Amino acid sequence: MRQYKFNIDVGPDRLSLQSMEKKNKESIREYARRWSEVAAQVNPPMLEKEMISLFSNTFKAPYFEYLVRSFAQHFTNLVVIAERIEQAIGLGKIANPIEKNGFTRKGKDTEGGC
Repeated sequence: MRQYKFNIDVGPDRLSLQSMEKKNKESIREYARRWSEVAAQVNPPMLEKEMISLFSNTFKAPYFEYLVRSFAQHFTNLVVIAERIEQAIGLGKIANPIEKNGFTRKGKDTEGGC
C-alpha cells in the first residue's frame, strides 16, 4: 500500500489544468464546471486572476483570441464570454478556423502558401 500511496497524495496541478481540453459534445458551461472542479483541488489554491489566465489558455482559436482580449475580472464572467463566443460561432457570426477556405482540419494551408 505504501508503494502506491504517492499516487493518491498527488493531486492535480497547474500543468494538468493547462492540458485540459473541451470535449467535442461538451458545452462551455459543462467544460467550465469540470475544469473548475479540478482547479479547486490544486494546492496551493489559485487566485481568480490565475484561474482566468489558465482557463483562457486551454482554448484554441477563435475562442482564445476573444478570451485573451476580454477584461473579465471573475471566472464566471469569462465563462459567460466563452458561451457568447460559442453562440456566435453557431450563428456564423464568428468564423470557425477549421471551416476557413484553404485550411484543413489541422490548420495547415492546403494551397502551398505560408
